[in-house]
This record gives sequence, C-alpha cells and structure tokens, in this order.
Amino acid sequence: MPHPLLKEQINLKIIVRVAWATIGLAWIKSPLRLQLRGLGLWIFVQLAPEMKFKEDLQHRLNKSQLDRLNKYCKLKEAISLPANAQSACQLSLKKYSHYVSDLLKVLTPRFMHQNFLKEFGDVTWVPNSPTFVKSRPIGDHNQNSVLLPLNVRRHFVFPQDPYDFHLKVSQIIWRGASLQEPRKHFLSYASGLQCCDVGDPSLALSHMHYKKRMSLFEQMRYKYLVSLEGNDVASNLKWIMNSNSLCLMPKPRFETWFLESELQAGVHYVELKEDYSNLQLVFDYYEQHPAEALQIIHRAQAYTRQFKDAVGERLLAQCVAENYFHWTR
Repeated sequence: MPHPLLKEQINLKIIVRVAWATIGLAWIKSPLRLQLRGLGLWIFVQLAPEMKFKEDLQHRLNKSQLDRLNKYCKLKEAISLPANAQSACQLSLKKYSHYVSDLLKVLTPRFMHQNFLKEFGDVTWVPNSPTFVKSRPIGDHNQNSVLLPLNVRRHFVFPQDPYDFHLKVSQIIWRGASLQEPRKHFLSYASGLQCCDVGDPSLALSHMHYKKRMSLFEQMRYKYLVSLEGNDVASNLKWIMNSNSLCLMPKPRFETWFLESELQAGVHYVELKEDYSNLQLVFDYYEQHPAEALQIIHRAQAYTRQFKDAVGERLLAQCVAENYFHWTR
C-alpha cells in the first residue's frame, strides 16, 4: 500500500498528464485548424502553375515502408480511367472538407494536375476502376481500392495514455452507436455480464442500453477496451492499440491506412468470437495472466508507432499516389 503522500503525488501527476493530453487532442482535432489548413491547400492548388518533378520518391522509403506501399496500392497493369476522373483543382471544400484537405495534402504539389477517382466516406465495396479510398474490404481482390490516409482527424489520433495497466480498473468497457446489428447483439449480450460496462450514449435516457458518454481518457482508466466495426472500420481501434489497455475485438473485415489486415490475434489484440460468447472467458483469463496482456499491449503499441511519423507518413502517401498515377491513364 503506497504512502498517502506518494499516492497524492501519483494522482496529481496523472491529473496533469490527462489535462495536457486533452489540450493536445483538442488542438489536433480542432475543426478550425483543419479547415484553415484545407482552405490554404485549396487556394494553393487553384493558383499554382503545373510543376515538373524528375526525382522518384520511392528511393527514400525504407524496407518496411516499401512493404506497406505495395499493400496500399496493388495495381500491376496500366488502366484507363473513366471520363468522370478529376484533378485536384476540381475538388470542392463544400462537402467532405476533411477528406478533401487530407487528399490535397497528399497530391500537393507533385500531382495537382493529374486525374484520379476518389470515393469519400465509409467505403465497404471495391470500385470498378482504381480509386482513392479511406477504407476497403479485406481480401485478395481489392486492387481497385487504393488506400490513402483520409479523415485523419477522426481515425489517426494517438493521445498518450496517462494510466499504467496495473493501476487500471478491471472491467471491459465500450461506448458507441449501436446502429448495426452486430453492435446491437454485442450490447444485448455484454450488458448481462458483470465484467462489462457497455452502452450507447446516443440512445434515449430511458433505453435499457443507454450509458453516459465517456471521453477517451475516461475509457483509458479501464484495463480492457472493446473495438467494434460499424459501417466500416472501428474508429477507436488506433487509439486503443496505442493505449496501455488491452484491445478486444472480432477479426476485422475492413481495413484503412492502418492496415487492419496485418493485425494478428493474440499478438496485437485479443480476438472475440462473432457472437461475443467468449467475453467472460477472455476477461477471466487475462485477469489471471496480466503478463500476457502486457505483452500484447506492448506489441500493439509497437505497431502503432510507425503511423506517428508525420513526415514519413506523408512521403509514403505520396509514393502511393505516384504508383497510382504510374498505372492509370
């Protein structure tokens, strides 16, 4: 049992960490900051003349980045794009402004005047022609879905977890919208387990599955965090895997720039059955084997580390665009 004064110092340290991380997260996700950035890029694209670049970008990539490049863009033969292909200067900020801003960041300044196809939003199908997308189905026949880091504001935030795993509450936590049947089934099943605190903050207060919203940092106080796909990928997966909590989820069906298809059960996360019937077993097992939980957490954190290098990630995204334009006409 820690001395009361030491315990007070620990609590104060955690409070400072949470406050600082909250400020940082608010700045990263600030709509005004991102809209100003997008507007600046859009104006530049409208006014800038066409530029010629002779240097090939791919020689700057390391082996790991080259491997990721070939997974993001699987095109292997020349393909003609349909008539509705457009260039960067034809993009509008009126809709999907965060997607447009992220796409312009990749295309500027090398590829501003080259034509492409894009599909914004939650893409759960494979387009008929090579298309820039945020998400795609996992599989061997998704070559026309070329992944870029889009909607970064929502999907690629990695706030620092201020809580050590052994100091966290021993409970399974999930908060989210239960619009899809798998999520509804999860709520119905998990709500009956004492080891789970799960709910949908968007429901009416009187609904049996309503639970108060929890911030990222409030959720990080718990040892076990559930990640569930919605329309496509689970938006909370990235920050959970970066945290000091253990990620629990079914095998992913969709992937983004995060390459969810590369994640291995028992290595980066703990796999839940499709009917969630092993929730209690998973909880009981890792309560008895915390060292194994920590090993998975550390490997998950190591996996997320590659996505935190802003300069390297932009270079890699531009190499994906370079490959796309090499194979399309």
